[in-house]
Amino acid sequence: MLEGDGLLALWNGVDPTRTSEYHLWHTREHVPERVSVPGVVRAYRYVDGDGPLPACLTLYDLATLDVLTSPPYRTLLDNPTPWSRSMRPSFRGFLRLACRPLARCGGGTGGAVLATTLGLPRGLKLPDATGLLRDLLAIPAVTGAQVAIVAPDSPSVPFTIGGDMPEFPRDGVLVLDGYDRTALMAAYGAIRRCLKQSPLADAGTAWTSYALGYIVSAADLPGIVTVERQATP
Repeated sequence: MLEGDGLLALWNGVDPTRTSEYHLWHTREHVPERVSVPGVVRAYRYVDGDGPLPACLTLYDLATLDVLTSPPYRTLLDNPTPWSRSMRPSFRGFLRLACRPLARCGGGTGGAVLATTLGLPRGLKLPDATGLLRDLLAIPAVTGAQVAIVAPDSPSVPFTIGGDMPEFPRDGVLVLDGYDRTALMAAYGAIRRCLKQSPLADAGTAWTSYALGYIVSAADLPGIVTVERQATP
């Protein structure tokens, strides 16, 4: 379960000819590099998306959203490694949402998530969201739930990403953890029924399930072994 006062949610697909290289780069270079930035608490890398959102989802737990304008973070954005520079044009459907948590319930980290982007109704209050998340946790397959809203003043990335920008709502994110992906997907009907009784009844329609691929925190960095760039076949 995320714990910081900021959340960076990133979705993307990748050129099919570079899928294997992407997963190696993202796991062994890119995510550890981002977690090395002061204030990036932890990163959760999700893969194998099943649904309308892009196939890969990365959640960065941030101490605050100020991390995204800090000199160490901006230095990484402006000075990518050669491998990172080569990967950027191969992204597809890139979507980046810098958010402030609205409510979180549950605990632990599940092996899968159901995630959607949100078009939030005006005037949504914290007690409303907290009550909804507690109701969702009553569904046995759901072990954690969090909703976050996009910070309107968050900076964009200063580079061009390959492929078209996907057309999904961009007001926030709703992420549900589960102990088992199959069980979580089977609970979708119950999740939708729960949402219909809440202010988020029509907020999210692009529900997509993901398998957990990797978690890394700053404490893990000394043990991570870097790898050289792999040539694309």
